[in-house]
Amino acid sequence: MKIKVLSAVMLSVLLSGCAGQMAVSNATMKFNMDAVDNRYARGGLTILMAPVYAVTTVADYGLFNPIEFWTGENILTDKKSIYDMKGKNYIEINDDLDESLKTAPVKLD
Repeated sequence: MKIKVLSAVMLSVLLSGCAGQMAVSNATMKFNMDAVDNRYARGGLTILMAPVYAVTTVADYGLFNPIEFWTGENILTDKKSIYDMKGKNYIEINDDLDESLKTAPVKLD
């Protein structure tokens, strides 16, 4: 039973972290772009920083994007979750759903 619960929790965290603002990775990329003014040097720095990008991607997917999904805002950027932004909405389902399924379930206070 414990394995099933742990698996469900892990799956929900991982699936909710697939998209988000990628705040840590974007901050790393900004550092990379600010470090030097030459495109070739930036490219070389990107290669050298590959392990850093791996860590920041894991941090975003495993921690910060799921927090953004479940709370409705990114705790690093203080911006609204990308999941709540307006889109073209090719498929509209909100009118058919309960109100509790239209917003983030966890509130940061």
